[in-house]
Order: sequence, then structure tokens, then C-alpha cells
Amino acid sequence: MPFVVEASLGEVGLSPGQFSYPRCIDHDETSLWIVDKTARVQRIDPQTGDSLGGWRMPEFKQGKPTGVSVWAPREGPDQLVFVPDTHYHRVMVYRVPKNPGSRVSTKSPEDVEIGRKIGVLVSELGTFGEGPGQFIYPTDVAVLPAADGLGIDRIYVCEYGGNDRVHIWKPTNNPFADRSTYEFVRTFGSIGSSDSPGNIQYNRPQSIEIDSRRRELVIVDACNHRVGRFSLDGELVAWIGRVGQEPGQLSYPYGLTLLPDGSALVAEFGNNRVQRLDLITGQCLGVFGVVGRGPGELATPWGVTRMGNRAYILDSGNNRVQIMRLPVRRTHAERSVPADGGGRT
Repeated sequence: MPFVVEASLGEVGLSPGQFSYPRCIDHDETSLWIVDKTARVQRIDPQTGDSLGGWRMPEFKQGKPTGVSVWAPREGPDQLVFVPDTHYHRVMVYRVPKNPGSRVSTKSPEDVEIGRKIGVLVSELGTFGEGPGQFIYPTDVAVLPAADGLGIDRIYVCEYGGNDRVHIWKPTNNPFADRSTYEFVRTFGSIGSSDSPGNIQYNRPQSIEIDSRRRELVIVDACNHRVGRFSLDGELVAWIGRVGQEPGQLSYPYGLTLLPDGSALVAEFGNNRVQRLDLITGQCLGVFGVVGRGPGELATPWGVTRMGNRAYILDSGNNRVQIMRLPVRRTHAERSVPADGGGRT
């Protein structure tokens, strides 16, 4: 069934606030951050859909980013935007102000499409390859804050393309400095479909989040049609999900956001829907959306994020963001199929 839409943001186009097949979304508590296939990183007002600024990636002929992650310290005027520059085999880190300011219209060629150029590149991680600290196609970043909330303890980077693993990096100086640096720590995982705790494998780990309450990583393993829970050191806790179209089953899960009650919303590229999943049992707690172009309908959604009591669904094939109020009841969906009896290790 279609879901109830509170509002819809964006439309197809190249002007500020418009999108050309957007593929990744995050938020910073006041704004949405969206990257589309024109390699534009846009900061979007979640109320009006206006562009509050952004930038175009420095290179984009080989391909466009498939991930964006925003981290803000507990204090200070600035925040960091991590962009896995997927087809250039690197992660770009930008410093931007927390305060989005007001909408600004300009006439320069680039700003006609962006609205206002913001963001200072402060770091670049990785090179092409299969060795330590090298990437093939990085997809997403998760930031583990330091205990005081003012700095970064480590970051996690997913990648696919043959490496299909997760990297751990640690900052070596102030991450907000103009030339901030990170050191590679290690990786975990390899390409494959094993579900054994002793042989962690992925087939396109597309999105990663940190469950701060459980102190775990949550990763959508897109081409294995499952979601994984891991310790912060990369030990498997459980896999949930298997391929299919029924509630509790998955088809190319690309996007992920965690909810306050410990469940997750998962955007399924292949099933044109968003599912709410219990991350302990694998039970489906709700299905939102069917394929289509109308309100509450989706076309190849790549992402979903949560801000307050609303979910922002990146309806990629329809070049828009659909907003729905978060469900408050943990109601099992009809015909829900637990993940092989629930979470498994």
C-alpha cells in the first residue's frame, strides 16, 4: 500500500533544490544533505525544499558518489561532511558551518545549479587498489565520536567492486584542520555470501550506521539481500533477512536509518519500498510504499534518513524526497517472514 505523505521535496532538474537521480541522503539535525548523479552535493531545507548551498565534486566523468555522511561535534561552529567519491576510489571530507544561513541566489555558472557554494575540502582518504587503505568503490561512511563528543574516535568506510569490505581509520590530528589526516587501522570482510561468524563476507555493503545504544555497526549487504549487525571491532553479531518480496524479506537494500526504539528503516531498491525491521528478530514491523509515481509510491529508492519524528525517503527514480511521520507502534506486518527464524550468527 502507498504510505501517507506529509510533504514531498524536489523535482527533476538542474536548478538549486532540483535533482537528477539522487542516490544518497543524510541530515545534520537542521538540514538534509543529498547527492545526485550530476555530482552535486546539496544542503536542503527540510521544510521548503530550497537549496541552502553546496558544491559539485571536483571530478565526476568516471562516476558520481553513492554516499554522504554528516558529523557534528557537541560544540563548535562547524561540522564535517564525508563524501565517498565512489568512482574515484577515495573519501573526501569537507568542513561546513552548522548554521545553514539563508538561501542565496547568485548568477555564477556553478551557483546557478548549486545555489551557494559552501564547504572547504580538508582531507582526502585512500587511493585505488586492493591493499591496506586502498579502495575500489567506497560507498558510505559511519563516524564513531570520541567519548567527549568533541572529536572523532574512528570512522568506518564500506566498499565494493571486488574488495567488498569495511575499513577502519583513525584521525591523527584535528579533523577540522585545513589539512586533517587519518591513518588506516585495518579492514574486515571480503567478497562472498558466507554467513559464518568466522568468515565475514559481503556483496556490495552499501550503507553503514552506528547503533550508539547497542554499540554496534549495522550494515546493509545489498547484493546478498540482508542486514548485518557487528561489534565496533567488526565481529559478526547476526545477519537478518533473505532475498524475496514478502515482509521480512529484502531485495537490494541500499539505504538504512536507525530508529530510537532499536528498529531500522531499510530502503529497498529492488522492491521499491521501505521496511521497518526489528534488528533482533528480523521481524518486519511495517512496509511502506509500492512501485509508482504518485504520493506514497516509490521508484528505486536509494536512501532514507530520520530527523526528529519524520522519515525522509530518497525516492531516486522520481527525483524527490517523500516525508512521512514515523510509525510509533511496533506492529508486525501481515505475512511477515522472520530471517530464517530471526537474527542468525
